[in-house]
Amino acid sequence: MANDLETMRQRLRDALFDADDATWNAGEKDDLLQMAVRRLALRIPRPIDPTFKTTTSDITLVSGTYAYAINSEYIRVDKVMYINTDSDQVGFLQSGWEVIGDIDAGRAKLHVSPRVVEAGGTLRLWGVGRYQLLTRVAYEALDIYTTPTDFDPLILDMHVPLILAWAQEQAWRRLLSDRARFRQWQNANQTQNVSVNEIIQMVQDASRQADEEWALLRRFQTPVIGRV
Repeated sequence: MANDLETMRQRLRDALFDADDATWNAGEKDDLLQMAVRRLALRIPRPIDPTFKTTTSDITLVSGTYAYAINSEYIRVDKVMYINTDSDQVGFLQSGWEVIGDIDAGRAKLHVSPRVVEAGGTLRLWGVGRYQLLTRVAYEALDIYTTPTDFDPLILDMHVPLILAWAQEQAWRRLLSDRARFRQWQNANQTQNVSVNEIIQMVQDASRQADEEWALLRRFQTPVIGRV
């Protein structure tokens, strides 16, 4: 099952002891989750396999045209593979290209040297994209369950604890800075009977959990020496 917005919102409700959205409304919880996902996308970009969906990653060179739109899925282009007119993958271009425009906003272009363009062929982009926290309906509209692609923006299960920890930390900080909100939350959770100092401890606990989850993910991504 996808980690869609509705599912993640319910998990955050449970973590914050705010099942009825009395202290943080549903929209605010969504904002907290989206903030955490944006942070995730910056720290752990989503790898894109350009060989999986070449219609998105490939750019066909046209004589006299030196700027080509980059698909909005990309937030960074690391390498550009040159494929000649015979469909041979010649290799990565060491020079002759640059990214111009606002790639974060999905309006970037690949500016290509005339010498590369006039040679003809195709350029294949290698880079990373962003994770997106979408509603269940939006995920279903992408048809990713029946036709998965490497451009799917799904939140991975291994990233869920980190996202929730970041969202909790920010929520507790907002609780501390808003006395009216704090009293509202405290009245709704009489059995908790939590003081300001205990809320500070909860902030620290959420921050520590986020650091631990981040360390685990970083360790998981650390390359190791291969064996033959």
